Amino acid sequence: MPAPAEDFNYLVVSDLHLSEAERNPAGRFFHFDEDFADFLRHYRLSYVGQRRWRLIIDGDFIEFFQMTEAPDPTERLLRGVTLTPADRRFYPGTEWAKSVWKLDRVLRSHPQLLLALSRFLLAGNEIYILRGNHDVEMYWPQVQEHFRLVLAQHHPADTTYLEMKAAIQARLHFLPWFYLDRGLLYVEHGCQYDPFCTNEHNLCPVLPDRPEQIHLPLSAFSMRYFAARIAMVDPAAIENVNSIPKYLGRLVAKNPLLALRLPYYYVEMIVRTVRKVNRAWAEAEHEVIAREAVVRHQLEDKHGLSADTLRTIEDLREAPVLRSLSATIRSFAVDIVAAGLVAVTALWVATPRTRRGRLAAAAASGLMVAGLTAGWVKRASTINDHRNLREIARVIADAVGVRYVVFGHSHQPDAHRLSATEDRWYFNVGTWVPNLQEGHFIYLQVLRDAGAALTRWNRRLQRPEELDAARFSRGARTARG
Repeated sequence: MPAPAEDFNYLVVSDLHLSEAERNPAGRFFHFDEDFADFLRHYRLSYVGQRRWRLIIDGDFIEFFQMTEAPDPTERLLRGVTLTPADRRFYPGTEWAKSVWKLDRVLRSHPQLLLALSRFLLAGNEIYILRGNHDVEMYWPQVQEHFRLVLAQHHPADTTYLEMKAAIQARLHFLPWFYLDRGLLYVEHGCQYDPFCTNEHNLCPVLPDRPEQIHLPLSAFSMRYFAARIAMVDPAAIENVNSIPKYLGRLVAKNPLLALRLPYYYVEMIVRTVRKVNRAWAEAEHEVIAREAVVRHQLEDKHGLSADTLRTIEDLREAPVLRSLSATIRSFAVDIVAAGLVAVTALWVATPRTRRGRLAAAAASGLMVAGLTAGWVKRASTINDHRNLREIARVIADAVGVRYVVFGHSHQPDAHRLSATEDRWYFNVGTWVPNLQEGHFIYLQVLRDAGAALTRWNRRLQRPEELDAARFSRGARTARG
């Protein structure tokens, strides 16, 4: 049984995207274990009053969508597991055993961070872990248990394995949807409000007709079939360029030969993803809905919330893009490309076969391509627009009665006052992944008796520094999720 919330102050971090880093340049680029360990040590030794800390890891803690080494079926964690051709070509899928293998691959690259988490727990602090869209596989109980096992194995030298295991059992918690401290704090990852990253059934995110697999959103397949394959070329770009056209342009500029492979990767991604568009599941979906209802009732009882309150929050979520074939096609700009091909073909067929006619057709084709490209750029640039999170936070704050609503997901920090007359705020804690040569390292500190502050860990000075909330309130940002 967790200790009373009144005994704790809060630290909220999000989007660490811990990655396999042994042979993966992207994973090494995002390797900040020493900084995170320094951050935890500071707070482990710095209490405010008599309260200890609750660390809330607000989703996308583990990067399950960027494995670079082919799985070896003889490995201990994969014995008896059937690996499909796609598992071998890209990386293993989402059955719990494959998810355990992926988690293990990631964690073996982060012993210092695991040791820091262990020390943090042993000091009497607590850790709560929420799921995001990149680590939805943390849904599996077996994955959660493997995380506990590996964490216990990274115990300090002055602590036994059994003592570490007991501390983890008492103070490490996995949450199915949100963290709520009534009257004070609501924390949720935020991917449910992004149509490219939302789950059809958030509380039971499995495929209705294949419940041994996770039901992934469109963004997961774009990572699996496209982004993860080119992350080796420019590790910095995938997490730091918040416009898809700029992202692709940067990649091609860095490696011109990549331009020859990008169209193939892009077409293969479209073909494989379109196969995932939802189909009618009939009776199979009833079981998933029933399992979701059980979790929903547990949340109502735990937090004293009404069914109407939870329904108000759930109704804010976006419909998944993969629910609609037309929306999926539009998200990949297939309609724009098809329209361009048809228009250019028709133009050349109708053009007189003279030198002047061919020149006119070439000029008109160039204008068409330029116009369609501009349309694609405009559409692609809106995919990562998360300005809606501010208004969603306002509705949630009213529904559950809290001062602070906190999201991650967008990778861009934000601080926005929700009321002109009350001290009620929306915060986005951004990410811990590096921003080119600098580090984000942003988090939220909530002191029960002194308010909340968006804060950055200063890696050079080895101390926290409060950020100026006013600079975030001038306008919402856009970023990738």
